[in-house]
Amino acid sequence: MSSSTRSRLRRSAVAALSTVLVFGAVSCGSEDRGGQQTAEHGADALHADDPDADRIVDVVRNKLAELDLSGAVFGVWRGDEEIVSGAVGESPLGVPATRDMQLRVGQPMEPMLSTVLLQLGEAGTLSLDEPIAKWVPDFPRADKITPRMLANSTTGISDYVTNPEFLKTFYANPIKGFTSQEIFDLANSRPPLFEPGTSFAYAHSDLCLLGVVLEQATGKPLGDLLKERIFQPLGMIQSSVMLTPEISEPILHGYTNERGVFEDSTFWNPTAFLNSGNMNSTVAEVARWVRALGNGELLSDTAFTEMMADKTAGLGPLTADRYFAFGTVHLGSWLLMNPAFGGYNGIALYDTESKTTIVVYATLGPTANANANNTVPIGNDIGALLLPDNPPKVP
Repeated sequence: MSSSTRSRLRRSAVAALSTVLVFGAVSCGSEDRGGQQTAEHGADALHADDPDADRIVDVVRNKLAELDLSGAVFGVWRGDEEIVSGAVGESPLGVPATRDMQLRVGQPMEPMLSTVLLQLGEAGTLSLDEPIAKWVPDFPRADKITPRMLANSTTGISDYVTNPEFLKTFYANPIKGFTSQEIFDLANSRPPLFEPGTSFAYAHSDLCLLGVVLEQATGKPLGDLLKERIFQPLGMIQSSVMLTPEISEPILHGYTNERGVFEDSTFWNPTAFLNSGNMNSTVAEVARWVRALGNGELLSDTAFTEMMADKTAGLGPLTADRYFAFGTVHLGSWLLMNPAFGGYNGIALYDTESKTTIVVYATLGPTANANANNTVPIGNDIGALLLPDNPPKVP
């Protein structure tokens, strides 16, 4: 495996912070929101009567051709008003993609865990600043690590995703499942990066451990917690947490060339990213969640203020304008999540000033760059189109 291939799994939304989520028909759902359909430029998208709608479709369609992506689903909202949503390209290959396709969500799941954490903190179920030794006494340094540190990636725990042994095992058999203990063993097989709470380094290990802490504190599986506290309150009936590669039709198929051959990666096992990637949903429901995250819909005012605060600024590379807090990257007024796993590239953006939401998920073509998140330039271009005076500028 080449070093460039290995770097594919090392990317995350926060990796960008350390260095500073095809032509074809656009398929649409019903017009029950009073939207219009257009076949202009060979595209067909559901949109409101908005002058930016067709231009957004063109951005997605042209970027897919430029980047050699197989297909994408996307949507843009101002507040709760949908400007445009659709699907471009093919999925599976030879079949037009549709806007209602299920996909692997990835990182937008992480602030869901933090939201549940903050809810449980206010309910007195656990304390954000109490050592996790109460819940996982055998985990190394559990007497020094807190749930807040797990949510903010300030524990110093090594990221198992960058462990060569994990990469070797995963790429040898990407449909193999991983248990929490296997993930923790990989994380703890390498020395900690720093003392808990003294710096910042994004680690999938932190989010996996946070999921286990939430389960131990409540006595409920994480899937049940998210269903009760996130999915049901927001009406996310197409969303689910999966501990197997199962995903319901219609599916946005994942395609990748990261193992040196172009292949369908749809059923690569998501438990390789346990508690930070094992969720299935649709673009519309991911956007529903992103809007709720951005406006604090599921939190008290006090908890929402806590979630958005720049208290990690000054740790490692983080600043008051570019920081990570409770599972979310903050870039000025923009909230960012940019997941990538097994051929799925995604970006979710929310501007806290204009209440603009942008969500794009795409999957690779034969010559696409598997070492980059190919939805980042799509999200940047859409953001610059809508807010030229305050574009997201995701690195």
